[in-house]
This record gives sequence, structure tokens and C-alpha cells, in this order.
Amino acid sequence: CVNDKKNGARPVPDFSVFDGQRLLGLDRLGLRARSMRFLGRGDGSGVWQIRCDTGDESARACVSCGCMCRVRTSRERTVVHVPLGSDAIHLKVRVRTYECVACARMWHDDLGALASGRTLLSRAAVDWALRRVALESASVAACARTLGCSWNALDRAVRAAGMRILSESDPYGAVTRIGVDEHVWRHGASGDRYVTVIVDLTPRADGRPARLLDMVPGRSAQAFANWLEARGARFRDRVEVVAMDAFSGWKQAAARMLRTAVEVIDPFHVVHLAAGRLTMVRCRLQREATGRRGVKGERLYDCRRALLKTASLRTPRQRERVDALLADPVNDALRLAHGAYQRIIACYRHKDPRRGRRMM
Repeated sequence: CVNDKKNGARPVPDFSVFDGQRLLGLDRLGLRARSMRFLGRGDGSGVWQIRCDTGDESARACVSCGCMCRVRTSRERTVVHVPLGSDAIHLKVRVRTYECVACARMWHDDLGALASGRTLLSRAAVDWALRRVALESASVAACARTLGCSWNALDRAVRAAGMRILSESDPYGAVTRIGVDEHVWRHGASGDRYVTVIVDLTPRADGRPARLLDMVPGRSAQAFANWLEARGARFRDRVEVVAMDAFSGWKQAAARMLRTAVEVIDPFHVVHLAAGRLTMVRCRLQREATGRRGVKGERLYDCRRALLKTASLRTPRQRERVDALLADPVNDALRLAHGAYQRIIACYRHKDPRRGRRMM
């Protein structure tokens, strides 16, 4: 290794002779490339077919007597490997079957390092596809086109690998802050329309995006409480903050199951509640002034949308009409409600979150 002056003392490996086997990772899989050919797909990409055989000569040895045995037969197995750019890599591996006449036993080359069982895709290809689907939001169909394999084969492999990772990990182990909200899942007439969505807000403290934890059928306090109960006492004791909307069902479930957690309302619903109170004040003043609901041509009615708009986003005409409305002494209550509404928005829009919390 040498030291790169531009990167300080960080060691940088020297250049070596180009080795296609190392580039494709065949050396780590115990394979030796023998020949190759390129088959175009008509769209500028293609498939590299590489014929390989195992480089492990010790596979000939019989585990019973230790003799070097003969090759009885061989077959060619196709394994889809990690693509090279937009070109697929298909390994044509020669799998030999060995026979020990003295022990009357047969065995074949072990390709466990290359692929799991008799699957079509290599372990590296499954890992590549899983990362593309899970981390880059790529579709299984797009990955299958790049790999040059069928959708069904890739979908089965990605699902199995993903479920194996999920079963080995604890998605709730580091959760300390959760958010809960409802979502319209079904738009038909039959069945429950809503689901309860629970997200992990813990990564937000480090500037990372929140992640989905679970979706529970129904929208009720009991649905949320059942989910919390299923997570266990250790999870419930670890939760410090619960963010929710103004729905009383979430509050009831959180108060019953998460006794030590702090309940907060998310910014969207705080602003929404403030906007509702501002609208209530405007409607009350309208009824007191006219004895009825507002109609077009009346100032309180014509400014209904401009009042709810962030002050900095208003057009000059909207700003002029709102200022004239709030300057009227009759609308003092509306002026106070409007000022509180705009200050709440300013707190959440402040560049410094700590300063915004102090303003709140």
C-alpha cells in the first residue's frame, strides 16, 4: 500500500494486474473461468455467459478411505450472478459427480459458497437484488430484467432472504419514539376501511428518516392497545414519546398501555387544530354581524382562505385585504386568533428547532 497525499495518511492499495476472476468475485467462490461469450439483447445490453469449473481438487478425495476417486459424470449448472453494469452475468458451472468404487459411494462438487441449495441465483445476486429492492425502491421486475432471470425466481429468492433477515433481527429493539395515525386502506363498501399505522420516529433524532413498524387493521383504541400489548412489557417501558393526532382513541390506548411515555401531537395536526379555531372565531363574528352564514361579497367570507394561508406566502392583494379586515376593532378576537395561528406556524417553520421550541 501507499499513502495518498490528497487523503492524508489513509492507505491506498497499489494497482495490480487486471484479473477478471477477482473482478467478478469468482476467486472467493472457488471457481475458475474457462471461456466466455456475449449474447446481445437488442437494447444495448446483453448477457455474459462464463463457463467455469471448481478449482478444489480435494473434492475428489473420498471421505471414507481418502482415495482420489474418478469422475463418473458431469453436468452444467447455470447460476445467475451479480450483473456488470447493465449486462447480466450467467455462470455455466461444470458440476462433477465422483465415485469411489471401493466404498460404493458417490458425491458431487459442493457449490454451497456460490448458491443456496438448487436455487438459480447466486448468494451475491440475491443480496444485490435485495439491496436494490429494499434500499433503492427498485421493482423486482426491473432487477429481473437486469439479471436476465424470471420474475418468479427472483421474487422467491428476495422474499426468502428478506424474511430470513427479519427473523434474525429485532425491529423493535431500539425504538424509543413512535408515531401513530390512521390510513384509508380500502375504498370499497365491504370490510374495514382503515388501518392503524405505527412508525418508528427514533431515527429522526439523528436526522434520518422514520421507518414503518407495522400496520394494524382497524382504527380504534383497542386496535392500538392490542398491538402495544403484543410487543411486550420491555418494549412498552422503553417507549418515551408517542406522537399522534387529536383522535381520542390513540390517547386512551397510550394512557393505558404507555404510562411513562410523553404524549405529543404531531405538527400537522397542531396547525390543523389552530386553523379550526381560527375558522370558528371567523364564523362566530360573521353570525354576530349578519345573523347568518357568510356569502360572497362580505369581507369575513371573502378572506376565509387568505386567513389560513401563511403570511409570507400571501399575494399583495391577499395581504392588503387581510390587513384591512384585522384592522377593524370589531374583529379584535379574529386578530388575536390569527396572530396565535401564524405564530404556531412560525415556530414549526423556524430553521433552528431548539429556538422554535422556545418560541412555542
